Amino acid sequence: MAPEDQHQPSTGEAAAAHDANETSPLVVWGGAAAILVALAAVFFLSHGGGHDEKKEAPAAQSVTVITASEQPFAKRLSLSGEARPKVDVRVFAPVSGVRITALLVDEGAMVRQGQPLARLDTRVANAQTSAAQAAVAEARSAQVRAADELRRAESIRDSGALSAEAIEARRSAAKAAEARLAAAQAQFAEVNARLEGGYIRAPNAGLVIERTAEVGRLVDGQPLFRIVGGNALEVGAEVGEADMLSMRVGQTATFRLVDGTPITARLRRIPAAIDSKTRTGEAVFDLPAHPKLRAGMFLRGDAELPARNMIAAPQTAVTFEDRNAFIFVVGEGNRVKRTPVTLGARASGLVAVESGIVAGATIVAAGAAFLQDGDAITPVKAEATANATPPSHEGLRGRSGG
Repeated sequence: MAPEDQHQPSTGEAAAAHDANETSPLVVWGGAAAILVALAAVFFLSHGGGHDEKKEAPAAQSVTVITASEQPFAKRLSLSGEARPKVDVRVFAPVSGVRITALLVDEGAMVRQGQPLARLDTRVANAQTSAAQAAVAEARSAQVRAADELRRAESIRDSGALSAEAIEARRSAAKAAEARLAAAQAQFAEVNARLEGGYIRAPNAGLVIERTAEVGRLVDGQPLFRIVGGNALEVGAEVGEADMLSMRVGQTATFRLVDGTPITARLRRIPAAIDSKTRTGEAVFDLPAHPKLRAGMFLRGDAELPARNMIAAPQTAVTFEDRNAFIFVVGEGNRVKRTPVTLGARASGLVAVESGIVAGATIVAAGAAFLQDGDAITPVKAEATANATPPSHEGLRGRSGG
């Protein structure tokens, strides 16, 4: 075979090569078309179909709603204060500069008015009394002498032995002597009253709760005994000006000792003034006699204020954020508005709303924790509204009561 014959392809090979050259572009274009179709489908599904889904509004959440209405709420006010004497009697010695020679009562003793509490050095007392008695005797002698001289002058008036001026002088002297006698007698009575027979006496009946007097002590004008007049105690408690307006003289409050013993007190005086800084005033309650109660004890208690009508909402309607309370109010288009509110007393699952919403407003009663401001809802009316069941005031707590 000639060399050039070796490089000539056979008829079959030439045909195969010709077919390959003619079908290769079709395969390429076909594959590209398939890829484009797949991409178009993906694009359609991710964009075209998505537009249809976004045009559909999300389903509104179904929540229970009620109409807010007013209910009577009796707020229970928290109170605290120290038991103190209703009449606080400080007893002083009748004189200064004398010593105490004997103590006659101790702390805890019940005393009557005028009862001796301690005895003073009677030597000094007796000396002062004797001096006052001597002054009275001297003044009386002078008064008698002046009166006698006036009588003698009057008896010889007509004889002319004494002038009218001399007679008038003796009359003036007699009057002056009478005045000096009255002054001496008054001073003697004062000494007796001050010394009180040489005793320190109780000016009021009551319970002795403090004694600083000691035997041998030189009295110096400081209080020596402290007495609870009539053994009557009271407690003063600070209350806010808003609560003060609801209080009534004579209403009761229950205080408790540290061991839980209840003490029923009665309001004697509402605050006479309000502190401009704290906006509070002192309410004073009379405490009854009780064997466990002592002056100085710290008492905690509460008092129920008269009921007043307030907006009532279920406690489930209230949400909190940063210690602030909110309620969702349903507005136009059944969209909710997150509304800040001020809460008051609570009772039987209801809470008093002092400010923020008005009676007649539609509020979310349940499901509020899953809502955001402006959300659309499907309202479902509750079977019982907030005014269906009167609240029981047992265990109420106001804002000041925690």
